[in-house]
Amino acid sequence: MRRSSTLIVAALLASSVAAPAFAAFEPVGSVGFSRMDTHDSQVLNTRGEGVTLTARGSDVTCSSVMATFGNGRTREIFRGELPRGQSVNIDLPGRGRMIERLDFNCRPLERWRARVDVATDTPRFEPYGPNYYDPRG
Repeated sequence: MRRSSTLIVAALLASSVAAPAFAAFEPVGSVGFSRMDTHDSQVLNTRGEGVTLTARGSDVTCSSVMATFGNGRTREIFRGELPRGQSVNIDLPGRGRMIERLDFNCRPLERWRARVDVATDTPRFEPYGPNYYDPRG
């Protein structure tokens, strides 16, 4: 009995170490599409390590999702199908990138209209690090 409880404790410790480090997905908005209107943008102005896209109302196919970063560069971060109700996680290059906006070129597959919810994976708080703001100057 003592050996099995030791193994259970060891397994719990190992699983907690493998968990993502203090990341939290925060909703930042959503974009809507119809069969006729296939382009929309979401202004974010947020720092993140990743983006999560979740289709609502229908499966959605995207010919491109472009990210514009704080340094002015753009990059295609997603192309493909978003199954309705399932979140697709997209890792961004670098660490804690400033995301200015996302440009979507998507359309619903099954119904006339669909939405895509957007959330960002905010980096953990680093005291006196790159995200630190001191009101005293």
